[in-house]
Amino acid sequence: MTWLEDRAVAVITGAAVGDALGGATEGWTPEQIEERHGGRVTGVVGPWYPDWRTARPIAPYHKGDGHITDDTLMTRALVEVYAKRRAHLDAYAMAEDLVPLMIGEPRWVPELESTALLLQRVFLAEKWIVARLHYGHVDPREAGVGNVVNCGAAMYIAPVGVVNAGDPRAAYAEAIDLTGAHQSSYGREAAGVLAAMVAAAVAPGASLDDVVAAALDVAH
Repeated sequence: MTWLEDRAVAVITGAAVGDALGGATEGWTPEQIEERHGGRVTGVVGPWYPDWRTARPIAPYHKGDGHITDDTLMTRALVEVYAKRRAHLDAYAMAEDLVPLMIGEPRWVPELESTALLLQRVFLAEKWIVARLHYGHVDPREAGVGNVVNCGAAMYIAPVGVVNAGDPRAAYAEAIDLTGAHQSSYGREAAGVLAAMVAAAVAPGASLDDVVAAALDVAH
């Protein structure tokens, strides 16, 4: 295995592990988390409510117990687009290749413990991608305008950093182009900065200072 292959595996695996660890407490305040779990969460914990299938407002998602969320599912879908195209991506790739994966290919969704379309699991901000691109026929470069500004694009953008390993500015530019189909404002900027940080982190001999410097270099 080459150093880049090793780093690519580490990035995708690390993102999935972090997603699984954090999913169990998503949406709850620090005070609520400490009360529910008897302190801060430092590993895999169970669902907030044991009756996760019927509890509200979390149902029907099995958050916790090491389950990944839609963040990892979207990351995997983006990797599949790269694997298909074998090239750098832009906003049109989102419309032409990612959207069909979201609406046309049933796959196992751990939180639902069943096979479903990715569209059925993602949050409203990601459903926007399908609504605007597939149904609205909006130009992909500007489809993200008007969407909920959130961290959704940043959550699956790590593969862009791997593809542009060692070139944070190129990673930033590609992420900004790609996520124009999904986000605007700080949601889009966050994806660009995170992609740049990953690109810096996977370079041989990279240090934490290098990653921070990459972020400060591209961030607006």
